[in-house]
Amino acid sequence: MTPKEEGRNKIEATCPAKGERTLPEHEQGLRGRLGWAVAITVAIFLAELIGGWWTGSLALLSDAFHVATDAFSLALTLLAVYLSHRPPSDRHTFGLHRLEIFAAAFNGGSLLVISAMLLWEAIERFLKPVPVKAGEMLVIAAIGLLANLIVLALLHRDTHHSLNVRSAVLHIVGDAASSVGVLVAGAIMAVTGWFWVDPAISLAITVAIAYQAGRVAWEAAHILMEGAPKGIDTPSVRDALLSLPHVRQVHDLHIWSLCSQCRYLSAHLVVSEEGLRDPTTLLQRAQILLRQRFAIHHATLQLEANGCADHYLCANHHHPEGQMTNDQCPMNDQ
Repeated sequence: MTPKEEGRNKIEATCPAKGERTLPEHEQGLRGRLGWAVAITVAIFLAELIGGWWTGSLALLSDAFHVATDAFSLALTLLAVYLSHRPPSDRHTFGLHRLEIFAAAFNGGSLLVISAMLLWEAIERFLKPVPVKAGEMLVIAAIGLLANLIVLALLHRDTHHSLNVRSAVLHIVGDAASSVGVLVAGAIMAVTGWFWVDPAISLAITVAIAYQAGRVAWEAAHILMEGAPKGIDTPSVRDALLSLPHVRQVHDLHIWSLCSQCRYLSAHLVVSEEGLRDPTTLLQRAQILLRQRFAIHHATLQLEANGCADHYLCANHHHPEGQMTNDQCPMNDQ
């Protein structure tokens, strides 16, 4: 299987067909492994939070909040396994995919606030260093690192099947790196007594959290604003549709994401009289093209014979050179 086909399969698995209620076999096992991963990660968070308060280590406290983001990410992934395969209803016609994006936006925003608080505390610690129980800090950080490695072992094979799991595993990898940083700080303080190393490591961890939170919040905002999906070039999609037989113009083209994997498209296709004689074949070819080249599995296409039927759309939606202009819009003649 090529990487492109694997990517299409991942997206298709995340967006089930209408009425589908059963999970694929690999995702049934994934639910159990994710449950264990969430439990282990929450235990790490509590241990590091209590340990950071006990030892006075700001680095350990900041790493604890980093672990909290991992637990939340894993919990979201677990929730997505349950909810993404629930069929749409009359009340939620798109299903519950968008829940992932709202949670990600909240998570990213709250992490930025936490990062600002930790940054302020680290600056104060630089100005007034506080003694840290380096030995105890090392033990707690080592336990956290071991737990992170266990979670990575649980979920590593699932990164090949789920993009959501892959992103969650990246959180764990980042947290493992942070735990290594805490171990380094603890070792340095135990040998040298340089307590300024603790806020220095805390600053590095905080910057990593803030950067990650900013990316999550930015991507969530882009999806909520109905932006074009990542990796999709709208002009390329338009040109691909224009390459279909009998398609003369493409307008009112919209491409957006329902969640991080589900891509949707709507467009009006102006076709020749010959194309209108067999609209089913044309629509099937367009759907296949969109699935195979752009991993767009939900497309709504309207076929037209005489171009734009709405003056607002003609005036407000960009038409590439060589396609319909405002002067050609039928509504302008009225």
